[in-house]
Amino acid sequence: MARTACIDLPAFDLQLLYLRHPAWKKKQLPVAVVTEDRPNGVVLTVNEPAYARRVLPGMRVAAALGLAEHLRVDAVAESDVERGVEEITVALRQFSPNVEPYGGVCGVFWLDGSGLERLYKTPGRWSREIGRAIRKLGYDAKIVVGFARFPTYVIAKGAAVSKVVISSPEEQRALVHKVPLDRLGLHDALRDDLGKLGIFDVGGFLRLPVAALSERFGPEAAELWRLAAGETWDPLQPDPERPSFEQRAIFDHPENDRIRLLFLIKRALSPLLFRLAERGLAVATLFIDFLLDRHDDRHRLDSFRPAEATLDAKTLLQLVHLRLEANPPRAGVIELTVSVEESAAPHEQLQLFAEKPRRNLRAANEAFARIRAEFGDDCIVRPVLNEGHLPEAMFRWEPCERAVAPSPAAVQTPSLVRRVHAKPVRLPPPNRQVRDDGWLLRGVEHGPVVKMIGPHVISGGWWFKTVHREYHFAETKSGEILWVYYDRRRRRWFLHGQVR
Repeated sequence: MARTACIDLPAFDLQLLYLRHPAWKKKQLPVAVVTEDRPNGVVLTVNEPAYARRVLPGMRVAAALGLAEHLRVDAVAESDVERGVEEITVALRQFSPNVEPYGGVCGVFWLDGSGLERLYKTPGRWSREIGRAIRKLGYDAKIVVGFARFPTYVIAKGAAVSKVVISSPEEQRALVHKVPLDRLGLHDALRDDLGKLGIFDVGGFLRLPVAALSERFGPEAAELWRLAAGETWDPLQPDPERPSFEQRAIFDHPENDRIRLLFLIKRALSPLLFRLAERGLAVATLFIDFLLDRHDDRHRLDSFRPAEATLDAKTLLQLVHLRLEANPPRAGVIELTVSVEESAAPHEQLQLFAEKPRRNLRAANEAFARIRAEFGDDCIVRPVLNEGHLPEAMFRWEPCERAVAPSPAAVQTPSLVRRVHAKPVRLPPPNRQVRDDGWLLRGVEHGPVVKMIGPHVISGGWWFKTVHREYHFAETKSGEILWVYYDRRRRRWFLHGQVR
């Protein structure tokens, strides 16, 4: 079953404050996050030393300072929270392409674990790698790996340990039932009313009839019941990764010549324009960050805003040229970074790129002509499918006269490609003592074979030369999938291809 991980960073605003003032956490001082550092400010979050001194959320700052003389207070701006969420989201994307930051509660994230079995052999290993990345950023987190979005959130809120790996849906259901209701952030009135009925955990809450719950406590309580009971599908809603339109160039020696700098900027700008055009975007503002060869004031950031969003490199380079001529860098440039602020591209700009495609077929055909003139008419070939009994006979090579634009067929699910060697490669025989799962098929650097699928027998050829091959798919510890066969007639193993 598909795995889902919930990462909960408790008291996220307080953790952001600890990053700003690390000595407060190290010395275990009483700390409070407030709306503003003024006597009339309101306390939002407190740590354990402050709570022990009876400082509670909702108090005024003046009252809190009266209870705890050495209380440290500071505000966390909304922009700081957004930057923290973005930082963690970027870090989590190395463990799953589908990451959802929870908009309702800051510091809660979900990861989709579908298709990651080849990278992380067990859910426990996946959770350990996630925890290591979170701790490296300076945060504390609770990680729950389960089977659905809402149950993992509930368990993370009620977990007393930093990591929970759930082995079955039944175990997940049992853990959800034990979570106290006050960990879910319910409205005070709803929580108190349920407490009067003797209901303090999710299990007791689920024993209530949903119809009566909706009539007495409203639709929000009924929706919470359906989510906890698993009657409502709560799919992951990942935050799409925003593409980075940035190109960097590093020079071996400081560059002072303005014409060469302009040429290097053009070389960095061209791929950015193609990537923008593919997404229907254009350059609203061009940024160039020069790293200078000097001890102080090393960075120089220039911005260029065309009259309208454009994909025309000539227009942008004219603006850059004017700036470099009027205000050249004060020292040699050792590195430059070209980035853009994008906006929707006008139709005329996209039409420009359609008329001038990235692949120049005319230039390719001219290159073919020069290669044929130097190496002969048969030096450029392409593969064509052919009917044959053996894999190496199922295609043939024929001369390629002209380059043509690719036209791949649209597919729902991309298929793996089997790349076949022109001539099978002889392999060392496997060790009889370790059998299939210890065979160093590709050497020590790729690890031993961990799984073999087969055999798939190809035999025949009695009309020419008898052939009997037993094909297998061999997966190595490094993740490679190799296509190998055992030749019964020659009693040897051969590598025939690789699956990618």
